Amino acid sequence: MHINSSENYGIESVAALLKKDFNKPASGGPYAGMSRHEIFFKKIKEKKKFILGTSKTGTKVDGVSYDEKTGTLVYKNASKKLVETSFTKVFKDADFGGGGGSGGGAEDTKYTESLQCYYCSYVFNVKKSSLKKPPTDAELKQAEKFVYADATLTDCLTKGPADWIESEVYIKTANTLYAQYKTKMKGTVYFHRGSPFMNNVYKAKASCHKIDKETGNPQAPGSFSNDKWNPGDIWASTFRPTDKPLDDYTSNWGELNSRVYQLANSGQLLGISLKKIAPTQQKAKLQEFNSPSLQEKRESYKYNGFSYGKTGDFFSSQDIYLSTSEGLVQFRTFGGADSWQGEIKGGAAAGGKIGGGNVNFFCSQVFKKGSIYGNFEKEKDFLSNIKRDEKSGKFQSRLYTLYKKYNSKSSPSQKLLTESEFVDKLMTMDYNFKNSKAICMEFLDVLYSGDRTKQDEFTTKMFRYAQSDVDQSCYFIKLY
Repeated sequence: MHINSSENYGIESVAALLKKDFNKPASGGPYAGMSRHEIFFKKIKEKKKFILGTSKTGTKVDGVSYDEKTGTLVYKNASKKLVETSFTKVFKDADFGGGGGSGGGAEDTKYTESLQCYYCSYVFNVKKSSLKKPPTDAELKQAEKFVYADATLTDCLTKGPADWIESEVYIKTANTLYAQYKTKMKGTVYFHRGSPFMNNVYKAKASCHKIDKETGNPQAPGSFSNDKWNPGDIWASTFRPTDKPLDDYTSNWGELNSRVYQLANSGQLLGISLKKIAPTQQKAKLQEFNSPSLQEKRESYKYNGFSYGKTGDFFSSQDIYLSTSEGLVQFRTFGGADSWQGEIKGGAAAGGKIGGGNVNFFCSQVFKKGSIYGNFEKEKDFLSNIKRDEKSGKFQSRLYTLYKKYNSKSSPSQKLLTESEFVDKLMTMDYNFKNSKAICMEFLDVLYSGDRTKQDEFTTKMFRYAQSDVDQSCYFIKLY
């Protein structure tokens, strides 16, 4: 996952919006959890383009207003005249939670990130100065030998999104990187995307993680993914492509991350997270993450309370929302009945996710209460036991006990149901709801086993994880 997940180097491609899309909230994208109607209003307010048609190459327009009752979007055409259209004529892009279809999503990300490598290589190794005009294909070809990417230059130029070149995304990004590192990175600078060199960087992280787990007192979560350690989409390095600069520094996180920072500071190895530059933006911005000085000054976050869904009605939805100083965090099963996780809905980490296993890890670390899964190690085992306990009535009794215990703490709070009323309603719900609410309630029980200081500590760890900023995360830069 990337921090500030507003719009990254991946582009989604599916089809136009359908009526059924309005029956449930968006499951992904920057507005995940919102209804499609809400997303229309958000895009208009934030002045984000709508795409008309059934593909990403459709006409981009500025929305003016939206009528939720009729599903009508009013937009300005090329002549600045107001035109009405149905939501069924609007492309389901990433903002609406669109997935990657043929030629979109991960495939486009491969081309855009790889082409950024070629542009950066041209600036650092061939031109050796900032770009004032777009390089020709032939000029980029001169930089090809310094790039190790999983998409060829030819494929990037012919299959990647043309508007990225036209709006000079690659130029702005390469120029900002060069301005910052032209004196630090000496000699040949290689750029990597999905290369054996880059894979070896993350293999070193995997070795350190394995050693950490084997200590019996792991410092990093069990599913501490590569992008939570370092979300570099591409890497720049002055090492030979066959070198393995981190292999001898994996005995603990401190040693490994000190090595990453030292190499970045000396201009030898740099993880780079990429975000798309807006067409109106004159140049890319650069931000550092996880340097020793920055980690000392990291922000802490406050826990403010929770609610059953957004209304306080336990049965209105399968989720709970934590309220924090940085915004709301939604907890529920996503994409099925057995994958429970949290997703941040606001603030600097909007769209950031934290899986159930990692929530459990931080709960155990902070509250010292064992597992939110009770006697089970994994959520899958916990959930598979629900049907058996349901037959004996144990599941219903436990869920009601927790509901009653925390109903008054939900803000807003609804009138407490009797146990018979609660069980009657519960038996009409499907297992997506039951599974999600069961873990949500066990999670609340652990969360409220500690005082406000502990709850703040957990909240801080959760946000830092979502931002790739836990104590075990290493130095990287973001260009955006």
